[in-house]
Amino acid sequence: MWSNYVSFFANAEVDVDQRNEAKGYSEEFQAMLDRLEQEDSYEDGSSMLEKKRRLGYDQVKALEKSFELDNKLEPERKVKLAEELGLQPRQVSIWFQNRRARTKTKQLERDYSVLKSNFDVLKVEYSSLQQENETLTRKVIYTCIIYDFCLFM
Repeated sequence: MWSNYVSFFANAEVDVDQRNEAKGYSEEFQAMLDRLEQEDSYEDGSSMLEKKRRLGYDQVKALEKSFELDNKLEPERKVKLAEELGLQPRQVSIWFQNRRARTKTKQLERDYSVLKSNFDVLKVEYSSLQQENETLTRKVIYTCIIYDFCLFM
């Protein structure tokens, strides 16, 4: 199995070397590119060997149900859930952590929506009050002019 990955990366390095030689890079620059390619291949290789596993539908449902009961996870409960669902305890704790973060984000979105709608209502009311104030001010001024009696003078 490892030999397949090693031969894959060895072939990839040869292809990269051939491309770089065709571009006419200096030996020093070429050596730096080779080191970077090698580092990248080691990093990429680990992700190729460990494919990210997704949780099954039943596992997610069980985790959701448990989360609804209590969104905090005690060590005993974490181990029990992990055993029941065939997961690592670390997977369960990370799932709970991510779920709490999603819950917090959703709550912030809801709070923002409520605040924004309240702001929009207040903005309309403020505009209405400004217009009413202007109308009343014009009436007062008109009344002062007509009766030639004004308290402001």
